[in-house]
Amino acid sequence: MASPSRRLLGFLVLAGWPGLVAVTILELILLVEPTAIALVTGALVGRLAEAAADDRLTVTAAGGGTGPILAILATLLVAGNALRALSRPLTDRVSSRIDAAVRRELTSRVLALPTLDRVEDAALQDSLATMRSPMLTWMDEGLGRAAVERFRSALTMVGLVTAMLVLCQVVWWWGPATAAVALLLGRFRSGMWRHFFGVIKETMPAALRGQAWLAIMAGSRDAKEVRIFGLNGWLQRHADDNIADAVTRVVAAREALLRRELAVFLGWAATASLVYVAVATSGAMSVGRIAATIGAVSAMFVISMTSQGEDMDEVVAPAVESITRVREAAPSLEPTPPPPSGTGEISLTEVRFAYGEVGVLDGVTLTLGHGEVVAIVGVNGAGKTTLAKLLTGQYRPGSGTVVTEPAAYAVYQDFNRYELSAYENIRVAAPEATREQVEAAAAAVGATAMIERLPHGWATVLSPKYAGGSDLSGGQWQKIALARAVLAAATGTRLLVLDEPTANLDIEAELDAFKRISQARGDATVVLISHRFSTVRKADRIVVLSGGRITEDGSHAELLAADGEYARMFHLQAQQFQEAG
Repeated sequence: MASPSRRLLGFLVLAGWPGLVAVTILELILLVEPTAIALVTGALVGRLAEAAADDRLTVTAAGGGTGPILAILATLLVAGNALRALSRPLTDRVSSRIDAAVRRELTSRVLALPTLDRVEDAALQDSLATMRSPMLTWMDEGLGRAAVERFRSALTMVGLVTAMLVLCQVVWWWGPATAAVALLLGRFRSGMWRHFFGVIKETMPAALRGQAWLAIMAGSRDAKEVRIFGLNGWLQRHADDNIADAVTRVVAAREALLRRELAVFLGWAATASLVYVAVATSGAMSVGRIAATIGAVSAMFVISMTSQGEDMDEVVAPAVESITRVREAAPSLEPTPPPPSGTGEISLTEVRFAYGEVGVLDGVTLTLGHGEVVAIVGVNGAGKTTLAKLLTGQYRPGSGTVVTEPAAYAVYQDFNRYELSAYENIRVAAPEATREQVEAAAAAVGATAMIERLPHGWATVLSPKYAGGSDLSGGQWQKIALARAVLAAATGTRLLVLDEPTANLDIEAELDAFKRISQARGDATVVLISHRFSTVRKADRIVVLSGGRITEDGSHAELLAADGEYARMFHLQAQQFQEAG
């Protein structure tokens, strides 16, 4: 496997060659600039010294001789400052291109996975979470910037070599000796920064826990229970304990870092002093050569204090490793093409499925006819939602055969509530739909009046976080979700799965919603999962799931006549309603 540095540098190709070449040229110029300034300054000082020593030269003559040198020095200084001003924007641009390319790649790989169970894989999700880790945010760095900085640090050797050659012209061994010290001090400095970043990485779990406690305390989702139960103090203590531990370790690491930075500075000061003393006592060196030597030593100091890149490896190593794992888990960038649609029949044959070691379905065989409305009932945990995800091809069976319908749409009880306009919240089910189709879908489930009463009607963002935005009640949100199902059916969906999508509606509203969807679905097959038998009884067929198997299958009347599990559950629910009345 490639080293962390090589893997990090490999991301540079994502920036494109123009950007990479521009960064290379810019950085090489900036690295050589300190040595060039040292040489020009030495020449200027030498010229002035000669003028001062030669009584025959007038001040005007001396100034005329130094004019071109001053012009060159001024050009170097102005150009250097201008290029440094350009360095950050150019680096940001190249870095952002790399980060964007990585995001597109990861998104494509995840979307290309053929089934939802592979997306839900714990290892894959952990790798994706690492890419969103606040470690990089805390450092104000991303993968792209880390790659660019690692590349820039590799170029520092060019600047070090040019400064070394200047010193070699004075005494041949001064250059290599000073460069060796510079490299050693630079590596020591890089190592202590790696250690510091390692401490930061180790404290991230505690910091994340602290942030999670604070989010519970301050977030709108949990606000009701936090206030009702008076949890503020309890949550704050947990947050403080976790954050305090992280802060204590980070502060201690920072103090140690400052002490080591001082040691690096003193080490370099001692090295520079030895060179300066040697220059001062040589006696045979011109003033210009002395100035150039001092400038070269100063340039080496600046270059040696530039990160050699190993600290970047430490910061982004988890992200680089995560990308490698994602590429292994999701090797394809293109989605697997859906199988060609057949007669519309959807079937499961001897299907078994388990979550880890916990079995859910055990030998399920089921066939859905074209245009049928099939209800699936069973106790909580019977595997109804799992069965629905197998029917839509989102899960792969552990064994058995599944024939799915590629053109399928599902509405689950925990459907998404997008922070988009009311119009876009429905249109997400079929982005290619027309305005008329979206409005017709809303009308089909009785959501039009509710939407038009919003502050900005169809354009209202369904979130109180935005100016002019508005939240909806649970029942209103479910109408939006059901409108998506109707829109999907109107635009070609051949299988609709409704998994408890009306749990927040009363019985009459649920019956009305189911009636509206049945009328608007066209010839799509519908799979309905509900605990309300007043709605279930309207289905063409009812399937009872129990013990991981289908134990009953028939119409409402047939299952009541069979006097089995369905009849027992139906009579029990009916008795509860009678007692409530």
